[in-house]
Amino acid sequence: MNRKQKIIGSIIIIVIFLIFLVVGFIISSPKSHSQDTIFVDAPSKGNISQDSSNIWVQIGGEVKKPGVYSLPKGSRVKDLVDMAGGLKENAEELILVKKLLDGDYIFVRTKGVEITTASGSNIVEGKDKGKLDINRATIEEFDALPGIGPEKAKAIVQYREKNGSFKSIEDLTKVSGIGNATLEKFKDKIEAR
Repeated sequence: MNRKQKIIGSIIIIVIFLIFLVVGFIISSPKSHSQDTIFVDAPSKGNISQDSSNIWVQIGGEVKKPGVYSLPKGSRVKDLVDMAGGLKENAEELILVKKLLDGDYIFVRTKGVEITTASGSNIVEGKDKGKLDINRATIEEFDALPGIGPEKAKAIVQYREKNGSFKSIEDLTKVSGIGNATLEKFKDKIEAR
C-alpha cells in the first residue's frame, strides 16, 4: 500500500469512530422533559387541569349539564352552577355563595316537589342533620360548642384553612389547645363531612 492509501484509510477509520462516538452519546444522554410534556390533562367537562389546587365536585338535578367538575379551591356553588350551564327554569333556589369542598355533591331540587326516600322520610343532605360540620363551621358556630371559646374557635378555623379539611372529628386534637378531654365535651354534636 502506498502512503496515500494509508492516510485515506486512517481518515475513514477516524470518521467512523467519531460517528459511533456521537451516536453513542446521543443515545445514552438522559432525557429531560418538562411537566407540560409528561402530563396530559384528562378531558373534563370543566376543562380545568388536575392539580392539588383544584377540588372535584358533582352537581345533579335541575341544571343544564349535570356532572362532575373540577374547580379551584375556594370556589362557591355559583361557580359550579355556571360551569354546569346554569339552572333550569323549574329549579329550586340555592345558596350560591356557599363554599365548596372536595367531594361535595350538590343536588338541585325541582320547585314545589318534595323528594322522599322509599321509607317516606325526606332526604337529608349530609350524614346527620343537626350536627355541626367541622369542615364548614364558622368561628361563631365553633364558639357555641361546650369547652370552646372564641380563641379556640378561631384556631380551629385557621388550622382548617392552612391544612385543609378534617378527615375525622378526632383530627380536631391536632389544633393547639384542644385535647381529648375537650373533644369529649362536644364530640356528639359534630361531624366531619
